[in-house]
Amino acid sequence: MPPRQSVPRLRRKKQTVQMDSSIRSLLLTLVGIFAITAIGLTLEYNREAALLLKKGGAATAKRFFRSSSSRSAATTSTSHLLPLVPVLPAFAPPVESEKEAAMLEKETISGKNPTMAGLVLILQTFLIQLHLANQELMKEHNGKNLPAEVAMQTFYKVANKYIRPFEQRYKGELIFPIRKDENSIFLSLAAYREHLLADTLQYAFKNAKNPDKLYVGAVVQNCFGKVDSEDYSSFDATGKPCRTGLQVTGKDKAGRDMTKMSDAPPDINGIDVFCNNPDFKKYCDNGQIRVLYVHSSGSLGPAMARYHASKLWGGETYFMQCDSHLQFAEHWDAKYIDEIQATSNYPKSILSSYPPGFQEGHGDGTVEESPGARLCRCETIESSPNPIVRLNVGRNYNGDEERPTQIPFIAAGFFFARAEFLRDVPFDPYLPWCFMGEE
Repeated sequence: MPPRQSVPRLRRKKQTVQMDSSIRSLLLTLVGIFAITAIGLTLEYNREAALLLKKGGAATAKRFFRSSSSRSAATTSTSHLLPLVPVLPAFAPPVESEKEAAMLEKETISGKNPTMAGLVLILQTFLIQLHLANQELMKEHNGKNLPAEVAMQTFYKVANKYIRPFEQRYKGELIFPIRKDENSIFLSLAAYREHLLADTLQYAFKNAKNPDKLYVGAVVQNCFGKVDSEDYSSFDATGKPCRTGLQVTGKDKAGRDMTKMSDAPPDINGIDVFCNNPDFKKYCDNGQIRVLYVHSSGSLGPAMARYHASKLWGGETYFMQCDSHLQFAEHWDAKYIDEIQATSNYPKSILSSYPPGFQEGHGDGTVEESPGARLCRCETIESSPNPIVRLNVGRNYNGDEERPTQIPFIAAGFFFARAEFLRDVPFDPYLPWCFMGEE
C-alpha cells in the first residue's frame, strides 16, 4: 500500500466543521431507545422468505439465509444515474469539476434535476462538514473527550444545514421514479469494518437468477488509515494506523476472558476486492455498485449508515436491506419477488426476519433452505443498564403455508419491500450513534 493515499479532493464548503476518533467511544455510549410503531403498516414475513440468507458466527442455521455476526410515474429512463459515481478509489468525488459538482448538488437539492452524483455530493458534503466541525471542537477542548451533549448539538447543527433542506424537498415523495415492470432489486448494505463484505457481494450476484437486475448501495465504514485533519479524502495508510477490536488473549484465575486491543494495518476494502475480481468487475463498471465511504473514526452508527445507504437507491423496483455478512441461496432474488407478490396486501407488504447464522470457514457455502420462523416476540430486560424493547423470532413455520403470515415487527438485519417503502416509511436522518434498539 502506498505511503499515503490521496484522491482528488472532495469539494469542501468554506465553513469548517468535523469529527474525531477520540470522541467516538464517548459518543457510542449514546444509545438511542426507540421502536418502530407500525400503525397502518402491514409487515408480512413468509415461510419462504427464510429461504435465502445466513448469518456468520452462530452455529445454528435456520431458514434460507445466512449472516456472519410526487415521483411515481412509470419510466425506463436512467439518465439520473449519470454521470456514474466512481466506486474506487475510496472517497473519490463524483465529478472532478467543482463547477459541475456545485451544479449537480444544487439541482438535486432543488428537485429540478436530481441525480445520483448530486445526491452523493450532498452526503459527502455533510460528512466533510461534520468532520471539520468536530476537529474545531477538539481544538477548543484541547484534545479532551467532548461532553456528549456538545457532540450531539454539533451533529444536529450540521445535519440541519446540509441534510434538512434536501429532506424537506423530497418529503412524501421518491427522489427518483421507479423503473416499473423491471423487477430490479436494490440491496442496501451498511458495513462497519466488515471483512466479509466482498464475500457477501459475490454470493448475492453469483446466486441471483437475474444478476443484471441487482443494484447495491453500500456504506463502507472502514479504518483506511490516519485521517488528514484538514482533508477528509486524504489519509496515511503506512504502518499500523488502525486499532483492532477487543481480542481475547486468555483466561484469568476466575475463568473470565482477558482482552486487549492492538495496533493494526488498514482494513480490507471489500469493494476493492469485489470490483477487482474478474468475475464481478463488470457490475462495478456498469454502475450496479454504488458506494459512500466513511472513516470508521467518524462513523455515526448503523441507523445513520442505513439512512445513507437508502439514499443510494436509484429507482429500482424493490428495496432490500440486510446485514453485510451474508450468504445467499440460489435464485434468492426471484424467490423473494414471488414470495412478496403472494402476500395478501401486496404491494404494501414487507418480508422480514432475523437471518440465521453460519460458521465462517465451515461447509461448502451452500445455503440450505428451511421453513424459517416468525418475527413475533419482544421483551424488555429490566436488569439491563439501558432497558429497551428487544425483538426476536417466535414459532417456526411448518413449510406448507399457502401464503406469508402477518407479523408485528420489522428486523433491520433483513427486510424486502416494494421501493415505495422509502416514500411511505423513510429513514430518519437524526439518529446518530444509535445501535441497540434502533429497530
